[in-house]
Amino acid sequence: MIEIVCHHEVAQLPLGRSGKIPVLMYGASPPRQGTGSIGRPVVAAVRRLGVPAHAVAFDFLTIAMAVTAADTFVNRAKASDGWAREFRVSVSLDNPAPWVSIKHLLEKALNFLSGDTWNFQFSGGGPTIPEPQIRGRLTSLDGHDCASLFSGGLDSSIGALDLLSKGRRPVLISHAYRGDSDKQAVIRSYLPSDISQFSAIANPVSKLDESNDVQMRTRSFNFIAYGALVAATMAKREAAMRPVDLFVPENGLIALNPPLTFRRIGSLSTRTTHPYFLALIEEIFAAVKIPVRIMNPYSLKTKGEMILGCSDRDNLLRFAARTVSCGKWKRTNIQCGKCVPCLIRRASFHAAGVKDETKYSPLGTDLTALLDSNALKDDLMAMILASNRLSTTQVRRWIPNSGPLPSTRIERDKLLQVATRGMNEVKSYLHSQRLLG
Repeated sequence: MIEIVCHHEVAQLPLGRSGKIPVLMYGASPPRQGTGSIGRPVVAAVRRLGVPAHAVAFDFLTIAMAVTAADTFVNRAKASDGWAREFRVSVSLDNPAPWVSIKHLLEKALNFLSGDTWNFQFSGGGPTIPEPQIRGRLTSLDGHDCASLFSGGLDSSIGALDLLSKGRRPVLISHAYRGDSDKQAVIRSYLPSDISQFSAIANPVSKLDESNDVQMRTRSFNFIAYGALVAATMAKREAAMRPVDLFVPENGLIALNPPLTFRRIGSLSTRTTHPYFLALIEEIFAAVKIPVRIMNPYSLKTKGEMILGCSDRDNLLRFAARTVSCGKWKRTNIQCGKCVPCLIRRASFHAAGVKDETKYSPLGTDLTALLDSNALKDDLMAMILASNRLSTTQVRRWIPNSGPLPSTRIERDKLLQVATRGMNEVKSYLHSQRLLG
């Protein structure tokens, strides 16, 4: 078991030693060898809201920073089975009381999200909400009524367009990773209304002997925490403290994250939008009184159906090719065209009858040629195998492998149906490329 000890004061951090990693919370850099730091840019982003943040939601953000630190600084390859790590995370919070009684829910949610074992210890004396910035460039919450996750991808872009067309005014919530912010700025320029964007980067930095983990399956937990902080702060400004909507736009197939073959732990990089995980986070919010309601309006739609049903479709088609679905694009500054998200993306354009003008890597442009390369064809072959076993019986056995489904038959069947329709979009696309018999 690895112990991660997080505190915002250097003097309160223990010495680093085998099995223990001290992390300076909201620090600019690690204070000494054998330590790490995380979250300094996040504090600046919170201050730019120009109003005091919601205190409990800020403690949730601090927890999310600690989770990201653990996930980054402990390489998964060092686990006994090469996958599941065991964490004991000690976090100092401004008010630990609400979190002590529900730590089992946090542990349960993160166990599901990352496949690791998590154990939390909460104590007081942690960072308080940052003093609001009153001058300079601010992230205005005025005139906004909700928050929506915005990555610059196709789904989140459709989410923003649909909300605006319905008269909603979302604050867009984004990670400011290098390259992502440029893509997001391009997409924002096409939106029909000027709306605020909260953008931050966790910036984990280490002076450890071990290399960082590159899979970062909990990175999107920060995404939820950013959104919750903004939405809860919006609710705080209202006397009634009504819950504010946090939209998590994700098509139903990717949200369910079904493993495409029996040897795969998961076909995609995250389970953050799985209905089971979102339900756990909502349960946590209710228990600690964070006034945020999480909503995924596309949980029962395929990606192709999202394109077809977009309420501002003409505008969407002007920039759809510039959105990013690929998780590997930053390595080469071009979408690979052959990973699972890219294949679902290509299938969605085909299903919607829209020409896909996305620029893909030359290695992924011709999918037929991939079948001759053992090094490049893994995701494509998994999609082919999954498409070939799309019987009703197989789907009922296959989809629940991604995580628990609702107990009621009606709700469970709706999720099975959207996964089936999503995979049928992929199957139809593979047929069109002469990759299926």
